[in-house]
Amino acid sequence: MFLSSLQPTLSNFDFSCQHGISCDREAVEMELSYLADFDRRNMSVETRDDQILLEGVVKNAAEVERVIRVAREIVGYDRVISRLIANSAN
Repeated sequence: MFLSSLQPTLSNFDFSCQHGISCDREAVEMELSYLADFDRRNMSVETRDDQILLEGVVKNAAEVERVIRVAREIVGYDRVISRLIANSAN
């Protein structure tokens, strides 16, 4: 992971918000933008209470697992809700 390998300091991890769920959402979105060969145009990262909600369609089951793994590494295993669907036609 790109962001998850960095130590959070003001010089390398400065989002325009205070620490909290909205920063967690931004961190997940940023990390997904660095994934090679990943198209997230048909998915969203939202917040629901103190959890991250992943919704949409990705190209296959491996991508579903990949996105969930990224989110869990950033916000924690029990704070991710996935409503991702694998498009088996791709």
